[in-house]
Amino acid sequence: HASVMANFLHLPADEPGFFDPALEFSRYVYLLIGQDPGAIDEKISDQKAFDLALENLDQIFSQAGDKEKDKETVEGALNVVCWLFQRVLENNTAPAEAVTLVDKFLQRLRSDVSLHPLLRLKTMSTIYNILGGNGTARYNTFMAIVEYAAAAGREQFALVTSQLTELDNMLAEWGTDIHKTRSLYKVIFDSMAKHDSKDKAHQFRIKFLESFQGERGLDEAKEQANIAVVEAISDPKIYQYDTYLELDAIRALENDGKYGKTFSLLQLFSHDNLEGFNQFYGSNSSYVESLGLKKEECVLKMRLLTLCSLASNSKEIGYSEIAKNLQIQEAEVESWAIKAITAELMDAKMDQLNKVLVINHCKDRIFTKAKWTELRSKLVGWKDRIKQLMMVLENAKMQQQQQQMMQIQAQMQSM
Repeated sequence: HASVMANFLHLPADEPGFFDPALEFSRYVYLLIGQDPGAIDEKISDQKAFDLALENLDQIFSQAGDKEKDKETVEGALNVVCWLFQRVLENNTAPAEAVTLVDKFLQRLRSDVSLHPLLRLKTMSTIYNILGGNGTARYNTFMAIVEYAAAAGREQFALVTSQLTELDNMLAEWGTDIHKTRSLYKVIFDSMAKHDSKDKAHQFRIKFLESFQGERGLDEAKEQANIAVVEAISDPKIYQYDTYLELDAIRALENDGKYGKTFSLLQLFSHDNLEGFNQFYGSNSSYVESLGLKKEECVLKMRLLTLCSLASNSKEIGYSEIAKNLQIQEAEVESWAIKAITAELMDAKMDQLNKVLVINHCKDRIFTKAKWTELRSKLVGWKDRIKQLMMVLENAKMQQQQQQMMQIQAQMQSM
């Protein structure tokens, strides 16, 4: 019986001359569990065959040993289970009934994270594809896939994360409400953090916080807002914090009894200098440490940010001024300038003879309204210059054409 399992899919059950997949499959299961396959009712319904499959799902999975042939046999059996599921689904047309049926199937598939997790994930994907337009059932299935893959291990979870680029489109297609969307984001970023994908976890945490824009009740977002700020401060790649300050969920921390100081710290990193940080740390060292932030890492970043502030206000900065503001020896200035250039915070040259840092360009710590206005006027000016250049070219072209016509006319007259 096992050898015919792989060929079961899409055989019409009610045509004469074909065996009934529900019956053959049920006999296969009875053989597995050591019962007499002849005892099966020959008119067994798809529903009963499906229920039998669910009851003995782990038994079916246990048949997939290390041999490729065994795995193929089990994969064939699982295809039949999915086929039965589809048949039962077609008879349970109410979407709510379908959701209950799906959840029951998923629960059985998720019961074991060590016994053939890839086969289980593959079966969940098949369920997802079968569900078509049932948004709620598809959401539940996708949530189950993410949770199961995260529990199964890094390798399995990596297969799922590659699908997340399409998540916004999928959520729109499912018609998922904001609360369910947040629940999914939370499962994703928690799973990513567990599997050391810290940058991606941070991106999904920010998506979670963005979903609260314009809302009043922000209490449920505060814990994640606090974590997001700490992640941004401790990330050696992040030096601009204005986008964080624009998030309502993060702004809600400002006067919060529990997280208020985290917001003050964010403001420091956003636009203050090393002196300001040291003063804050002097009064709040235990709080900063409780966030998991290390003083030396904060000081390193604040030195680079302080250097950025100096570079934004001047085209040339003396080594002595840099040393004073960064609280370092003058001999260390060049190594800090190199750090800032390497981090792409500025483009600068070191004039060792005159002991000045010459700034060509520096990243703005906060992209203020004034900066936007300045950029806009530059773009408008550039656009005007292009327009003028186009007019000059057009005039030159017309003059050239006129000269050519005059030459042709002159030649014709002389003939």
